[in-house]
Amino acid sequence: MLITYLYDLSELDKMGDAIVLSLKDYSFSQPKMFTVDEIINIKNTIDKKVFLSITPLFHEDDFISLRPIIKKLSILDGFIFQDLGLIELFKENNILDKAIYAPETFITNHLDRDYFRPSGLNIFLISREITLEDIKNILDKKEDTLYMYQAFGYSMMFYSYRHHFENYFKHYGLNLDLSNKYNVSIKEENRSELYKTIEDNKGFRIYKDKILNAYKEVKELNIDYILLERIFIDDFMYYDSIKLFNSKMSLTSFYNKYDKHLFDKGYLYHEVGLLKEEK
Repeated sequence: MLITYLYDLSELDKMGDAIVLSLKDYSFSQPKMFTVDEIINIKNTIDKKVFLSITPLFHEDDFISLRPIIKKLSILDGFIFQDLGLIELFKENNILDKAIYAPETFITNHLDRDYFRPSGLNIFLISREITLEDIKNILDKKEDTLYMYQAFGYSMMFYSYRHHFENYFKHYGLNLDLSNKYNVSIKEENRSELYKTIEDNKGFRIYKDKILNAYKEVKELNIDYILLERIFIDDFMYYDSIKLFNSKMSLTSFYNKYDKHLFDKGYLYHEVGLLKEEK
């Protein structure tokens, strides 16, 4: 199943098999956020499956306000989440089978899956920081588990609930506000790359400098859900990426249209760890 982010109903025919919506005040910021009523209306209006992205970490007050929201949105087809505190809310509404645990970098082998399964979870986002060979090893022991993988888009490198920009500006007495700005990048002192950043009410995030494009790789994998990330991506490039993964555009045509140097393979062919568990 190809899962893509929707910003407007007018682009619905350009989307994949299912759409992801971001919830105002509770999801990581996207250029388009939806209210609970808007999400319910979209679900009742379209034929595609509708997923909700609620991947921040939450505070206790958030869970109090999320309880009635999750109940109202239990009609949706899936919930992409990171905070394990949400499991109880999913259980209350009998929708734990719709929960997709997306802890960014935690699911690196089948034993990670086994660790979380006693909680009732059965759908997992595979880490983007492991090699293609490691992904194949996970899928070889797939059993009845379902897996999701982000195969396109900017990959998050760092997330903190702290507001780093805000704290930095306060510390140095700077009158700047970079909250919810999508055109801000940071640079390490000894590197030339620019890393996209965003700060919102749920914290501060840094993304890789290149756009992951794992089209060729996922074609040979038995992945249940293929997620195409949209943040920082030009609309027309995003539509073309959907065509690419839907086999309506060739990889050659895609790279003829967009500079190949904007993309990379992430860590699919580059190990980030010095030691493996079995060693």
